[in-house]
Amino acid sequence: MSRDADRWSFVIAMAIAAGIMLPLIGAVGFFDPWETHYGEVAREMAVRDDYLYPFWKDSYFYSKPILLFWLTAPAYKLLGAADPDGPMPALTELVGRMPSALSSLFCIAVVFFAARRLWGRRAALLSAIALSTMPVWAFLSRQAITDMLYAAPASAALLLLAVALFGEDSGEDGGEGGGEDEADASTQHRSMPRWLVVGAAMCTLPQAWEIGRNGAFLEQVRLLGSESAARLLFSALACLVVLAGLWFLWRKARDPLLHLAAMLFALSTLAKGPIGVGLAGLTLLITIAMLGEWHRLSRRAALSSTVLFLAIAAPWPIVMSVFQGLDDQKKTWVQRFIMYDLLGRVTGGAHGDRGGFEYYARYAAYGMFPWTGLVPVALFAAAGKSALRSKEQRFTLLVAVWFVVVFGFFAATTTKFHHYILPLCVPAALLIGRYLDRLLQERASPTAPVVALIAVVITALVGRDLVTEPWQLIDLFTYHYKSYKPEYYFPSNDEWRIGLSIACFGAAALMAAGAVFDLVKGPVPDGPPRPWILELLLDKRAAAEGFVIASLAAALLFAIFAVQVHFNRASQHWSQRALINTYLSMKKADEPIIAFQMDWKGETFYGKNQDIQIKKSGADLKKVADKPGREFVLVHTDRFGSLKTSLGKEYESKIRVVDRSNVKWYLVLLEP
Repeated sequence: MSRDADRWSFVIAMAIAAGIMLPLIGAVGFFDPWETHYGEVAREMAVRDDYLYPFWKDSYFYSKPILLFWLTAPAYKLLGAADPDGPMPALTELVGRMPSALSSLFCIAVVFFAARRLWGRRAALLSAIALSTMPVWAFLSRQAITDMLYAAPASAALLLLAVALFGEDSGEDGGEGGGEDEADASTQHRSMPRWLVVGAAMCTLPQAWEIGRNGAFLEQVRLLGSESAARLLFSALACLVVLAGLWFLWRKARDPLLHLAAMLFALSTLAKGPIGVGLAGLTLLITIAMLGEWHRLSRRAALSSTVLFLAIAAPWPIVMSVFQGLDDQKKTWVQRFIMYDLLGRVTGGAHGDRGGFEYYARYAAYGMFPWTGLVPVALFAAAGKSALRSKEQRFTLLVAVWFVVVFGFFAATTTKFHHYILPLCVPAALLIGRYLDRLLQERASPTAPVVALIAVVITALVGRDLVTEPWQLIDLFTYHYKSYKPEYYFPSNDEWRIGLSIACFGAAALMAAGAVFDLVKGPVPDGPPRPWILELLLDKRAAAEGFVIASLAAALLFAIFAVQVHFNRASQHWSQRALINTYLSMKKADEPIIAFQMDWKGETFYGKNQDIQIKKSGADLKKVADKPGREFVLVHTDRFGSLKTSLGKEYESKIRVVDRSNVKWYLVLLEP
């Protein structure tokens, strides 16, 4: 196809992705507890004017690295979220979620780029659409949490490495001892584009300056009798070193794909630790070992790209490793993040679920609906025998290994969280795109009806489970686990099931209709010219084109329903924004808001850290309530009775629920 076809295919892929990820992204409140927790940490950075040491309420916060907070805290400062008075600014959710959305869109663009280079235009378009329409990918693209910010850059980096290493076919000897590939010659010697150097500057210079401005290790260090002068000198020298490195990168370094991958790996590390880099590295090493082509890892720019990675990823962890400030559990950063959040969750386990192989098989089925039935078929097809001598075959092997490595790693970890399946989406989408592309290459396919039948049956079965338990889609990105999962956390009325039933079984029916169309249409004629968009999607006529078009339509329609209907309606019951706004509209002077026997974080974020936390003792609630004036109380709906009991009979006529719009929490007014 021509370059115009490539260009229009990319435009279509990105338009679909943006149409799913961006509309109304800031229209609903932050979901508790993760979005509000991280949002408050970023807001506290703006309040404290300290963008180095994350802080939560009365102590430091070490559960997550820094990237999300760096991307959102300055925006919160500009919006006025650090102002202690009044409601949260209207654009707060938009700017909080935008980093995840843009990271997602960037990864989808790289998926198209890599698949186009290594498989072809149509496989690239199909892969990008498959990824955009996976519900868990779409949901987490609209969440102000850390997962998309680590999974998307690490996935994009691995894909860029695949293009750099497998970008051209090798000779008949499989590349062993054959010297450099043509791809090596075409990429290793390219100089750095200015935009890449500018990106590296944006990732390094602010770090260097902030470390000097707020680094605790410079306390009591004086120059000319002033600590401020010592800090200024340190920041200036650090920035000069960084600028020298950037000059070398621009003038001397080569191999931009390798350096861009290093930058993305570094950002992934700053977002959630080394997990993304580790999984990508393990995938690449296993693939190279299976190919027996270790020479591909010999790149002239390996040293400079490693230095770039360390220049971005290492400074903040080094500063934190020597910091002695304690979090709310009296742990240092090393004790909390390294020992517990990284190592502990893999081996010893943390809060969440437990399970084995079946755990992520189930949640992957929900998170990739309605593509679920095609994933095992596509993986099996990718594992077919081949000589592995072409770039297409090498890339296919890498993607299959990638899928197995990610699934195997998270299945083996002790701690289970639903959203941990997110990195699995990229290799799964690529496998689906490749498989659909192969179906469309066949003028007559005896296996296509069987595959369609399998996919439709699995889609219908998974859809049945989603209708029976409509919270499972929301569970993909919220804190809702077996150890703490009361049924009232999700609306149980029939409206939810009716809408979800139409969406789920409609998707299955649409896919079935496409399969039936392929069966009854008979031999595939050349036929008259088709609309241009079908030419881009399908190219020549194929036996399975009805099923492919129907599957794309089913996935697109279900994704739109999931993010624009199911997601938005659920936010009413998973966000405290409306409750806090009711409180702010009703309160007078300094009337406080009390969070009674709850710790969902939204009361602190939307209350701008002015909430009174009473987590256990009813006697403590009584003491606050007995003070002069009115008090407002946030309480779980199933603990409302406990609140009344704690206050006693004298308060029976003084307790009034003023906001019942939420199934999880009430806003209660205590009148004098």
